[in-house]
Amino acid sequence: MKLSTAYARFYKSFNFDQVRKLNAKEKLPWDEFRGQNFPYIRVPLDPKITTIVGANESGKSHLLDAIKKAITGKDIKDRDHCRYSPFFGVAQGQRCPPHVGVGWDKLSDDEAKEIAAIVGASFDRFDRFLMFREEPDILKLWLPHGKEWESFDLGASAQDRLAAILPQPFEIKPDVAIPNAIPFAYILDGSAASLADVSRNAARQLLDSVPVLRRLAADPSQITANAQSLNELLQPALQKSVDALTENELASLDLGRRLLIELGKIDPDRLKDLARAVDESDDGYASGLLRKANEQLDRQLNLQRYWVQDRDFGLRVVIRHRELAFTITDRTGSEYMFSERSSGLRYFLSYLIQAQVDRPVASRETILLMDEPDTFLSAEAQQDLMRVFRDLADPVKDREPIQVIYVTHSPFLLDKNHGERIRVLEKGTISDGTRVVPTATQNHYEPLRSAFGAFVGETAFVGAVNVLVEGPSDQIILAAAATAIRKLSPLIEEDSLDLNRIVIVPSGSAGEVPHTLFRIRGQGADKPPTVILLDADAKGLEVKKLLLTDAMLKNNISSELVLDLASVGGGIDGWPAVLEIEDVVPAGLAHAAVASYVEEVMKFREGVRPEFSLAAIQAAIGKGGPLIDAINGVVAKSGGKIEKVGFAQAIARILEHEAPASLAGDLTLFLDRMRILFRAVNKARHQAEREAGTRRLDTLVEQRARLFKMDHPTHARREECRILLDEIEANLNLSVEADAIRNDILTLRGRFELDREPADPVEPYQDFLDGLAALKHAYRRRAGQPEAVDAPARKASEATKVMRPTKKPGPRKAKPASSKD
Repeated sequence: MKLSTAYARFYKSFNFDQVRKLNAKEKLPWDEFRGQNFPYIRVPLDPKITTIVGANESGKSHLLDAIKKAITGKDIKDRDHCRYSPFFGVAQGQRCPPHVGVGWDKLSDDEAKEIAAIVGASFDRFDRFLMFREEPDILKLWLPHGKEWESFDLGASAQDRLAAILPQPFEIKPDVAIPNAIPFAYILDGSAASLADVSRNAARQLLDSVPVLRRLAADPSQITANAQSLNELLQPALQKSVDALTENELASLDLGRRLLIELGKIDPDRLKDLARAVDESDDGYASGLLRKANEQLDRQLNLQRYWVQDRDFGLRVVIRHRELAFTITDRTGSEYMFSERSSGLRYFLSYLIQAQVDRPVASRETILLMDEPDTFLSAEAQQDLMRVFRDLADPVKDREPIQVIYVTHSPFLLDKNHGERIRVLEKGTISDGTRVVPTATQNHYEPLRSAFGAFVGETAFVGAVNVLVEGPSDQIILAAAATAIRKLSPLIEEDSLDLNRIVIVPSGSAGEVPHTLFRIRGQGADKPPTVILLDADAKGLEVKKLLLTDAMLKNNISSELVLDLASVGGGIDGWPAVLEIEDVVPAGLAHAAVASYVEEVMKFREGVRPEFSLAAIQAAIGKGGPLIDAINGVVAKSGGKIEKVGFAQAIARILEHEAPASLAGDLTLFLDRMRILFRAVNKARHQAEREAGTRRLDTLVEQRARLFKMDHPTHARREECRILLDEIEANLNLSVEADAIRNDILTLRGRFELDREPADPVEPYQDFLDGLAALKHAYRRRAGQPEAVDAPARKASEATKVMRPTKKPGPRKAKPASSKD
């Protein structure tokens, strides 16, 4: 079974749903309380991952607490009652506990039968149920039976039986990091070791006090006189570590022990052998065991899968006195203590390990609750953590998936490929309490921007790879189609857009696109990869021409990266006469979107509902021109008007929810057309990324070359030149551009014999400097691209050519005399 909904009423910031209370049509039996309708605030949950966002004090953390208390029934207290609830007061008969509940679905047949037996129901054919706790000791279940719901009150015994089959929540402690080091005693005996060992700080204090101890104890006759001073110096040894260490430090040590034994699956007996070998100074045996322990950690942890910032990243342990210290290695081959790297890495590893060791191994599922995991993590580390969450939520052989629910303030922890998993909470006015924002991702992600705040929000919406479009309707349709295609074909990347990598940036209009381009790429040395997608109407084509001819603009983007909707599908069968993005929408889907738009608007505005037919829309489209104009030509006859953004949102709603069978053909045609568009955008994106990668490599190589020349203007030893080339190679990525630089570096190594006689000078040195300066042109030379090179660079191209060995001239042999001589 899966957790499907969270319910809260009169709980902390959650009062009750006043909007649903005003809707007389929607009255549910569990919403009734003391003869009145007080609808629960309900938050739908995704069966895999749910992301809860919202501004400060919007109730995000309260929701996690409500879920945990509803499932376990623990810690439901009167003081958690909502302060502006109608039942918060001191009058007799007014008091009531806060109310929490959860809904479950996807029940198996066996689970339904077991629950029916627990509650004593006469039926056992259902796939979902609800449970509410309105009193701390009473649990009420609601089971669907036909079109009705039946309720059952469970006592303590029945609650225990139900708890045995329910998925249970667990929490990752965000403030517990991997320790820098862990004493052998703690590794071997766990929490009991804290009673027998001293803390690391205490051991350091004792070592520091040795000189004073020697002086005070040197004269036996003075020991009694110095007893008080000696006692003070020895106090760290007399103080048990359970007193010396904080609760958080003990939790950190426990996490380190679980990392080695539970996740690393290292035999505790072998760790005892290692500790004994260290005590007995058997260094060879200890070194062998340590090497095997690190090999075991590499096999079991597979950290490179998650920490993609460095594919050579590894976690190791080293012996340091009577403790094992954790170290990390990176792509340079260097080894660092945790204290030498960012705290974010320690916390990321902590989250990963806590999640892995608590992952269920039996058939019973669990639910991970996490409050603000972004607190200690950088933007890149947050993206890596999302990968951990996805791994937990997907089924693995011999392991059940974990349902993940987390609260965040960070835009970098949003999976924009799955906008349907995002829930936005907001604080209402006066007595409203916390409210759930509907359709949070269908309106240009505006509720998310508001929740994060203007400055933080914008950082997530102009990003590493940008696709500039004219307006918000383009963004909504592209994002919705990308998500729909990804659900159908998750393994075919080119047919969709990766919305976690690609940011669709609306400029406001075609005329604003050049200004947006300049803001993103026109200032500073770092120019993020950018693709422009324009309409094929007169204004869009005019802007395209400007981008490709204006002296300033064309230096910011190449012509292959400026697309228009007509050229994208030119020559492809089935591609319509596209002027705007809406024109790729087939008539049947457009008709359904208009119906949805009108229904949505009619909830909030009074007026005459437009009457129109599919045939009328098809006839209007057949006359040519933009789709929206054709639709409005029909709708206007009934006094209505369709706005582009509202139409795009209606398309997004249809794609997000299961559409009727009558739309199957139109949906297939629409998504096929969008695949054509996405392939063109991805092709341009790859080129933009290659160009950006080449610029970054150029900057890297040029800076290193210039700095080296400044430090070594006239000469350098072979060892110094080899170290420089090693540093450049260590910072190269896996691109073809980087491979070209590697090949030229290999040529330089051989040409100047850098692996021989490290103290010898490099000769001729100027040729080496020229070859170094030419490294940034390596890929262009290989691809036969023109390059604007100065005289030193032209000379450098000769320095990087493969030099064939030549035979040294020897003494000239005398020519044999001819018969004529």
